[in-house]
Amino acid sequence: MQRLDALLQHATRDGTTPGAVICVSHRGQLVWHRAYGMAAITPIRRPMQRETLFDLASLTKVIATTSLLLWAQQDGLCELDDCLQQFYPHLPPTGIGTVTLRQLLTHTGGFSAWRPFYRDLFPVPLPTGHAASAAQRRQQITYAILQQPLDYVPGAQVIYSDLGFILLGTLLEQLYGQSLSTLFLHKVARPLSLSHIAYRPLGLDSPLPHTALAYAATEACSWRGRVLVGEVHDENAAAMGGIAGHAGLFATAQEVWRFAQALLDTAAGKRQWLQPARLKASWQRQPAPSGNTRALGWDTPTPGTSTAGDYFSPRAIGHLGFTGTSMWIDPEQNVIVILCTNRVHPTRQATGIRRLRPAVHNLVMRALGIAH
Repeated sequence: MQRLDALLQHATRDGTTPGAVICVSHRGQLVWHRAYGMAAITPIRRPMQRETLFDLASLTKVIATTSLLLWAQQDGLCELDDCLQQFYPHLPPTGIGTVTLRQLLTHTGGFSAWRPFYRDLFPVPLPTGHAASAAQRRQQITYAILQQPLDYVPGAQVIYSDLGFILLGTLLEQLYGQSLSTLFLHKVARPLSLSHIAYRPLGLDSPLPHTALAYAATEACSWRGRVLVGEVHDENAAAMGGIAGHAGLFATAQEVWRFAQALLDTAAGKRQWLQPARLKASWQRQPAPSGNTRALGWDTPTPGTSTAGDYFSPRAIGHLGFTGTSMWIDPEQNVIVILCTNRVHPTRQATGIRRLRPAVHNLVMRALGIAH
């Protein structure tokens, strides 16, 4: 792993990212777990620690929302091919009303990639710890998404979309009558014995530490007028009170690895959680549209351009987070790589992470003797 070590040391010095924590496991054993660089460089420099907590950003989509939707299916509350009109009867029987939960999970629901709903709700910066009416704001954003004209015919193409996962998050709250943060705690974190991963609702209690020193800093946010530390980076998630289907989870890199290993153990029948067959089915690429690389919530390697590099098997699943996080799991070769960085600190303009991710995964697979 010396070349991997040198690569990450260089990346945290050359401006690719201020800091990083990596976890690598092979055949269920954690073989590399190290921290590099700085957890914060402004306003005060702090070194990265292996125990530093990261804003997981869109890893929330698979760790929380996808897991909880599989639970809702297992609990008999919905089916993946149910359409939105079944849950929102005011929707028309055409267009958006026909979009299915499966299409939302696979980013084929017809929605645009992103909309700045937070600007409509908060034309002025969001105050620190602003928690009042967060549930109402979640409803407002949900209603706004349901009023959006679709960008394309559902199922016709893949457009990676936060909007679909925002809808899935609020739908889960509707189905269970509980907040997403509570659902995640009871359905995912506690059953899998994960104590260092949770939502951090703005202005409300969280199981995670209160001190900012425990967190990797993210962006110097112009909308909020401060460097974000332990506060959700995604603006729409912040407007929703820090609890959303597309973003909001915080965790250590090792806790993300524990979640990933729990998936493999559950699929292998070594752990009781979700039904193994249901879980493994969610990892399969969906057949439509043609050329789709998406499974249910998860992505799979695209030959030649994957952030997982060149050596993960076609059966691998993974996901990225905008803040600089990533998780790749290869059930066939029994390899997990968790790379957590704070590459958006203090600005999101750094783009070297695009080269770093595949380089890291290629070095890991060579070090493990899987690739030569």
